[in-house]
Amino acid sequence: MYVMLQSQLHPLLPELTTWSNTHQAEFFFAILDSIDEEIAVIHKNGLILFVNDAWIQFGKTNGLSNEDWLQSNYLDVCAIADKFGEPEVHEIYRGILSVVNGQTTSFSHDYPCHSPTEKRWFKMTVVNMVGYENQLFVITHSNITERKLFEEQVELLSLHDPLTGLSNRRHFESFINTEWNRNEREQTPVSLIIIDIDNFKALNDKHGHINGDNCIKAIASIVGNAARRSGDLAVRWGGEEFILILGNTTNQAAVEIANHIRLSVEQLRSNEYGNCSVSLGLTSIIPNNKDQNRLIKEADAALYFAKETGRNRLVNFNCISNMQAGF
Repeated sequence: MYVMLQSQLHPLLPELTTWSNTHQAEFFFAILDSIDEEIAVIHKNGLILFVNDAWIQFGKTNGLSNEDWLQSNYLDVCAIADKFGEPEVHEIYRGILSVVNGQTTSFSHDYPCHSPTEKRWFKMTVVNMVGYENQLFVITHSNITERKLFEEQVELLSLHDPLTGLSNRRHFESFINTEWNRNEREQTPVSLIIIDIDNFKALNDKHGHINGDNCIKAIASIVGNAARRSGDLAVRWGGEEFILILGNTTNQAAVEIANHIRLSVEQLRSNEYGNCSVSLGLTSIIPNNKDQNRLIKEADAALYFAKETGRNRLVNFNCISNMQAGF
């Protein structure tokens, strides 16, 4: 390899042909030290035989006291960290062993390495060193934070309504499954409220689509503020319809939240939005073997009753015995 590179570099560095092996080694170490990726070479027993400058600097900036990496044992460090049960370390450790033990020729893994001030992700790769297969291995750590932040943003956008910022139906489907199962295990109630803007088409026609969108966003903010805990989720369900899931929330507590939403929307009445109001349907269920879609069916039935009996009101499905007989 040296001969080939000497030939290629000869027009630029004629003196290279007379360099000693020491000079050649220094030259190629300088190349490795110029690379942003953190690079290490380890022996099959785990001993670190080489690290580049990026590896050393990363250790310094992350509070690693041992700056003398050479002859440290990378596998031992991973094994000790693995005992603490960190999932990322466990997967990385097993992956490195799979390459060192000859089960595979390479292994890669993306992992978070957040600092107190910023989110960071890295890609760790371990491969056999060419010409020293099954004896020496090259480990690299590449900063992939920019890509991960972009992926996070794409995922965030895919789960949220662009107009209101509330969760969308896709997010609702995954969230309700998790929350239903959690409350079933704990035998606690899940409450669900469906909120519909009254006479929204007339509001849109009279005050214009811009004001209509602003009204939707203002009501979405009220609904979103009601989702205060990890078991709560505010969803834009349709054009002028919202859903609020309240995990581990009794029917009485859900009624109080729903009434607060209704009264808060009344405060939005203005020349811009007109006499805007909402109708609400509510239900509460302690999950068991029943279909979780029953939540939506019951709340939707209660909402229908609210709109049929005058709008701008809350109907609680759990308090209407004659509706229960229909399910």
